Amino acid sequence: MWTVYEACGKGKTSMGISESQVPGTQLIGRATALLRLVAEHHWEGITLADLVRQSGLERPTAHRIISALIHEGLVQRASKSRKYYLGSFCSELSSMLADERGVRGVCQPVLDRVSRNTGNSSFLIIKLGYEAFCLSRSIGSYPIQVLGVKVAHRQPLGVGAGGLAILSALDDAERTAVYKANADRYAQYGALTLATLKAHVSATQKRGYSVVGHYSVPGVIGVGITLRNELGDPIGAITTASVEHRMQRDKQQEAAHLLSKEIGLIQDQLSRLGQLLGGDKTI
Repeated sequence: MWTVYEACGKGKTSMGISESQVPGTQLIGRATALLRLVAEHHWEGITLADLVRQSGLERPTAHRIISALIHEGLVQRASKSRKYYLGSFCSELSSMLADERGVRGVCQPVLDRVSRNTGNSSFLIIKLGYEAFCLSRSIGSYPIQVLGVKVAHRQPLGVGAGGLAILSALDDAERTAVYKANADRYAQYGALTLATLKAHVSATQKRGYSVVGHYSVPGVIGVGITLRNELGDPIGAITTASVEHRMQRDKQQEAAHLLSKEIGLIQDQLSRLGQLLGGDKTI
C-alpha cells in the first residue's frame, strides 16, 4: 500500500515535498497525499486520526486540508461514522476518463431507443478492472423509474445486470481473479454469496443474457447484454431495469431481444473504436 512516507527523502518533508518549494506547491502536495489516502481506504472509509498517523501531518493541518477537499467535492464525510470517503467530484472525473474511448457516444442512442421502446431506465455499464462502472443512462416514460444506479456509480463485477453480463463473458482465469478480488465485497449486497453469484453466471451463460434482481436495488429486476470489441472480448454491457411486476419472464425475454438487436446495430461502430477497447484486459 502506498503511503506518503514512501516519498520521503533527503531534502524533503514528510509529505515528499522539497523544502525549497513554494508554500502553494507544498500545500497542493499535502492535499494530494491526503486524497490518495482517502482513495486507498474508500471502501471502508478512513478517520481523521488515521489520516494524521499515516500522513505525518499535524492534526489541525490535516483537518484544514480535508475540510477544503470536502468543500470542493473531492472528499465527503459520513455523519455517523465520521469516516472520510471520496466525494462526488471524483466520480465526475472518473466518468470523464472512463469515456476516453468514445463508448458513450456510440451507445447513447441505443440507451435512448431502449428506454423509449420499453418505458424503462437503461444503462451503459463498462468494465474497469474488477468493477462495473455506470458510464451513462437513459430514463423512460413509465412513472416509476429505476434510478438507484447513477452515472459514475461503481460496484463489483457480478452485482447488477451489467456487471453480471460482463463477468459471465470473461474467461475462466479472469473470472476467478474477479471472484478473489471482490469476495469480501459481495456480502454487502443482501443475500448475494459467491455460490449464488456463480449460479447466476452459469445461468447467464446458458440463456445468453443476464437477469438479476434485488441485490443492487431491492424490488428491481434488470436484464443485460454484453458489449464486445472487435476481438470478441467483453468491454461492457447495456442493461434495462424496472420494478419487479414489469419484469416477469416474458418481459425479460422481450428486453433481451431488444437489447441484442440494438447492440447488433452498433457492433461495427464498437469494432471501429479499435484496439483502444481491447488492448488492456483490465479495461
